[in-house]
Amino acid sequence: MPRVVLLSLFMVLPLLGGCEINPETGSLVFNTVKPEDERKIRAEAPRQVLTEFGGVYYDPALAAYVERVGQKMSEQSKTRNFDYQFTILDSPSINAFALPGGYIYVTRGLLALISSEAELASVLGHELAHVTARHGAQRLSRMKAEERFCAAFLCDFELPVLSDMAAIGMDLTFGGFTQDQELEADELGIRYLKSAGYDPHSMTSFLKKLKAQTDLEAEIAGLTLEQRKARGYSSTHPLTVDRIAQSSELTGDMEGAADTVGKRDYLVAIDGLLYGNRREYGFVTGKSFLHPIRRIAFDVPEGYTLYPASRRVTVVGADGAIMLFEPSRKLVRGPVLDYLETIWAEGIVLQDSRRLTINGMEAATGWMRSETEHGLVDFRLVAIRVETGNIYRFLFISPSAMTPRLSEGMRGITYSFRMIDEKEAAQLQPLRIRIVSAGKNDSLSDLASQSSFTDHAVRRFSVLNDLDGQTTIEPGRIVKLVKK
Repeated sequence: MPRVVLLSLFMVLPLLGGCEINPETGSLVFNTVKPEDERKIRAEAPRQVLTEFGGVYYDPALAAYVERVGQKMSEQSKTRNFDYQFTILDSPSINAFALPGGYIYVTRGLLALISSEAELASVLGHELAHVTARHGAQRLSRMKAEERFCAAFLCDFELPVLSDMAAIGMDLTFGGFTQDQELEADELGIRYLKSAGYDPHSMTSFLKKLKAQTDLEAEIAGLTLEQRKARGYSSTHPLTVDRIAQSSELTGDMEGAADTVGKRDYLVAIDGLLYGNRREYGFVTGKSFLHPIRRIAFDVPEGYTLYPASRRVTVVGADGAIMLFEPSRKLVRGPVLDYLETIWAEGIVLQDSRRLTINGMEAATGWMRSETEHGLVDFRLVAIRVETGNIYRFLFISPSAMTPRLSEGMRGITYSFRMIDEKEAAQLQPLRIRIVSAGKNDSLSDLASQSSFTDHAVRRFSVLNDLDGQTTIEPGRIVKLVKK
C-alpha cells in the first residue's frame, strides 16, 4: 500500500472513531463530545446565561405551564440522555436557545409574541431538536478537530483553546448554528409537534409572525431593504422566508384542524406578563430614554433606535452610527476631564479633549480615530457628572468619512441629557400584557389606541395579535393589549 494512502488512513481512522448514527435524524454525524461533557456544560453555563439575560423571570404559574409543554414535547424524542429543564428569562428580547445538555431557554419577550400553546410547542420543539440532533456537540467536535489538525501540521497561528466547558457552552449558545442545522431543527420540531398532538402548521404560523416582527422593527428603525438584510440576518442562519417555505412544504399535506392549538389557554397563561423593560433598566418613550430610578433622560433623532439593557443603552442609527450609554462603574472625585483622560481613556491619547457644561452639569469630551477591519472609525467620548456625583458616559462610534455629517446628531443627543423630577419619574411604570375580548364595535385602531404604544400603534398591535395585513377584527376575538 502506498505510503500516502497509509498516512491518509491514519489521519481518517481517529475521525471515524468520532462518528455516530444519530437516532433522531438517522444520519452519520461527526461527534467526539461525550454526553458527560454536555452535562458539564449544563452544570456550569447557566450562570452565565442568567447574567447575560437578566435572570429568571418570576411567575411560578407561567413557568409551570412552559415546563409542562416542554416536557410533553421532549417525550416525543427518541433520545433520552438528558433531563430537560425549561427556563423563562427576564429579558424583553425575542429569543430562544438551547445549551448542550438539556437546558432550554425562552425569553418573556418571545412569550409575548407567541399567541397559542401550539406556537410555544413549536419553538420548544425547535430548540429540543438542536439538543437531540446534537448540533451543539457537532459544532464543538468541529472546533476540536480544527485544533487537532492545526497542531498536527504545525500551524503558525494560534487557535483559542476553550478548555473551560462553561466558556464553550456560552460560545455554542450565542455563536449560532449552520443553515442546515436550523432547517433540520425545524423539520424535527414539526415531527415532535405532530406526535404530541399539536397542530403542525403552528411552526409556519410562528415563523410568519417572526418575520412580521422583524419587518416591523426594521420599519421602526428606518432601515432600507439592504440595511435590513445586512443587520437582520446572520450569514450562518437561513432567511426566515426559507424556513417558512420549508415548514409550509413539510406540513402541506398534514391534517391540523383536529389537533391542539390552545390559543385561549395560552393567552390566559400570559395575562399580566411583563412587556418591555423593567424600571431598573429604564424605558423608551418615542425617541427618548428615561430612567425612573436614576432620574436621567436623553433623546435621539429620527432614524435612531434605542435598545436599553441591564448594563447599558445601545443606540443604532440607520446610517451606521452606534452610540453606547452607561454609568461609570464607580464614584469618581475630581474634575470630569481628569476622569475622561486618565481613567476612562487610560493609555489613549485623545484629540481635542476639553471641558463642557451640559444643562448646568460638569462634562468633558474628546475623540480618537482608529484603523479597524472596517476602515477608519471615529470614537467620541463624553462624560457628564450629575448632581448625585455619578458620572454617565456616551461613546459615539461612526465611520470616519461619515463623522462630519453625523456630528450634529451626536451633539443633539449629548445636549439633550437631563435630570427628570420625582413626579415625572413616578409616572414611568412598566407595561404588561392584558388579555381582553374585542367588542362588537371595536376596530383595529380602537384596540390599538388602548395599548400604551407611542408609535406605529396599529402595526404593533396587529403583529402582536396575528392581524398583520387585516383591516377588521371579529367581535369576541381574544387579543393582547399592552398597558400599565
